[in-house]
This record gives sequence, C-alpha cells and structure tokens, in this order.
Amino acid sequence: MRRPRRSAEETREAILETAERLFRARGYAAVSIADIAGELGMSPANVFKHFRSKLTLGRAIAYRHARRLAERCSIEDLSDPPDRRLTTFLSRLSREHVRDKRENQYLFEMIPLVLEDPAKGGRIYRRLVEEKLCSLIAEGMEEGIYGPGDPVRDAAAIVDMLGCVLNPRMISCADPATLADKTQLIVALVDGGLKNRVVK
Repeated sequence: MRRPRRSAEETREAILETAERLFRARGYAAVSIADIAGELGMSPANVFKHFRSKLTLGRAIAYRHARRLAERCSIEDLSDPPDRRLTTFLSRLSREHVRDKRENQYLFEMIPLVLEDPAKGGRIYRRLVEEKLCSLIAEGMEEGIYGPGDPVRDAAAIVDMLGCVLNPRMISCADPATLADKTQLIVALVDGGLKNRVVK
C-alpha cells in the first residue's frame, strides 16, 4: 500500500525529525545524508532538494535545539526588576548549557554550527541571547537601575564574557566543578558593571 504523498513542509519536517533523532543517537559526524534518506524511505536527492548540504541540515537542527535551550531559560516572573531578571537569565542559561552537555551531548556539540553560522546576518543563536539581554538592559536603563549606555553593545560584550561558560568547545575544556562559581562571578561583574559604569 502506497503511503500518502507528503507536502513539501511535511517532508522537510520529517527530514528534520529523523536527522535530529539520528544525530542525537550517533553524533553529527557519524550520520550521512544517505542514512537519513534510508530511514525515511526516500532518495538522498530528495533530502538535498530540501537541504542543499549536510551542513545546512545540521545548522537547521542545531538552531532548533539551541532555540529550545534558550526558551528553557525564559523568565516567567515579570514582576521582578530587570536587573534580577537579567542575572537569573544568565545563571539559568549557563546551568542549562551544562545540563544539556550532560544529557544531549551530541546535539549540544552541534551548537557551534549556529554560533559560527555566517548566514542570516551572523551568529543566529548568539543573536537570540543578545536580543534577550538587550531588552533587559534597556529596561534597566529606563528605570534608572543601570547607568546610561548602549544596550546593543553591552549585550554583545556580555555574551563575549560568558563564552567560557556557554560555548560547547570551551565548556569541554573547563573543570565542571568550577563552572557554577565562575558563572556567578561573571554575572556579579556584569551586574556591577551595568550599575556602576564609568562615564567617559
């Protein structure tokens, strides 16, 4: 019995779900487009019709995974002042990265595919984090909690500072026992710097 024909969107989603399952189980390097196509009962050419390369497919999956990771760090209690929400967000983001490395190692190791993605104007996962930080910093400035400055530039600098506790490649080289303390120190420095910035 022939399977009903999928729409282009349904086919794309099926490819993403199958590839994510295989990448999660075996790792990005160990899975080929032919493996994904075989699982779906289609030709590799059909996969390439939707994703022009394995790297493009990998980035799509890494972006979805990174976006879910960032969403887990969202702050539900909007009654807290912006400075508290910002420090909570940063602490939670670092904690989720460490947990994700432990529970979803293969997918977590794919995050650099989007951290270093030249498409869509730059590093797309980084931009998700920067936009959240920028919004909180701007709110803190409006309320007089933070000193005046450029929220966009500040957000970019904070992400750079947190690279040692967020970037999968750097986390892999770090002592897990020190990551939590290192994160809290960086977060405290960020909070103090935003509140007591030196005006030139």
